[in-house]
Amino acid sequence: MSFNPANILTYSRLVLAPFFIWFFIAEYHSWAFFTFGVAAFTDLIDGTVARLSGTLSKRGAMFDPLADKILVQSCFVLLLINGLIPWWFFALAFARDLMIVSGIIYLEVKKAKLPYRAIWFSKFATIFQLSVAILGLLIWWSPWSSQAMLKVVQWQWISLVVAVVLIAVSGFQYVLMGLHILSERRAASNAS
Repeated sequence: MSFNPANILTYSRLVLAPFFIWFFIAEYHSWAFFTFGVAAFTDLIDGTVARLSGTLSKRGAMFDPLADKILVQSCFVLLLINGLIPWWFFALAFARDLMIVSGIIYLEVKKAKLPYRAIWFSKFATIFQLSVAILGLLIWWSPWSSQAMLKVVQWQWISLVVAVVLIAVSGFQYVLMGLHILSERRAASNAS
């Protein structure tokens, strides 16, 4: 394991995810919310830290999306079980993540050269998925009056709709990127 500042942030997300799950199941609302919030914050800054510190690595590029998916999907499962997100949203987000992970594994097996960078639509999709999760956790916790919580529910639905569009667009872009990588690899092997 490489312990540079960016990778430490990524690994911390992997460590925090089980604590978040336990706090949620034990109904420690504030602890679950703040643990998820800290883990989500590490997701937002680890790439920037890697670029600024000059510590971009293949290992970090592989573990970062894995840590994101474990954190976000575990939160979505818990929110789904509690009726705080619709099943179709969970299915769409899960299917896209499964497609990305499966695609990476397939391209690795084929020894294709992978760029190991997220596309912009995917970065924005992650931000809006984190928003859906955080707002869902606030609804689950209900720390404010019902009037304020109504606004939180409205913001969650807005975030959810934007996330759906970004998930669909980024998923399509990843498919195109994967097909392009495979065609380049095929052309290179035919030329040699």
